[in-house]
Amino acid sequence: MVESSVKTPRELVEQMFHELPARDADAFVALLAPDAVFEIPFVIPGMPTRLVGRDEIRAHLAQRWSGISGIEVHGIYPEVYETTDPEVVLVENEVDMTVPGAERARVRTSVNVVRVRDGKVVLFRDYMDTARFARIAES
Repeated sequence: MVESSVKTPRELVEQMFHELPARDADAFVALLAPDAVFEIPFVIPGMPTRLVGRDEIRAHLAQRWSGISGIEVHGIYPEVYETTDPEVVLVENEVDMTVPGAERARVRTSVNVVRVRDGKVVLFRDYMDTARFARIAES
């Protein structure tokens, strides 16, 4: 029997979220297809709502993550839900973090829709309250 080295959507998403606390944009985009789409439906003014391609996504994430240096992420705990579409998973995230001036807490931060094809993410839709995190980062 031949084993496939291509990860399932669940496995790929679990790997992605396990690596997120490092805030390594290169590691994140390595899991994406070259023409992947990253969508952010709820943004603060000046943020893009849609990014296309690894380079554009990498640049955005590196900038975004560098702006939240006051937040210490201890771990991200995704709850992954498979759907009737074998390429699509839904993810609810809890983040164990410490923000400036607050106690360490584990909070739900976002919901994501992720489409995986041939072992690479082709769509990552991030439903995060970006305004809330912008306020925290400015604290």
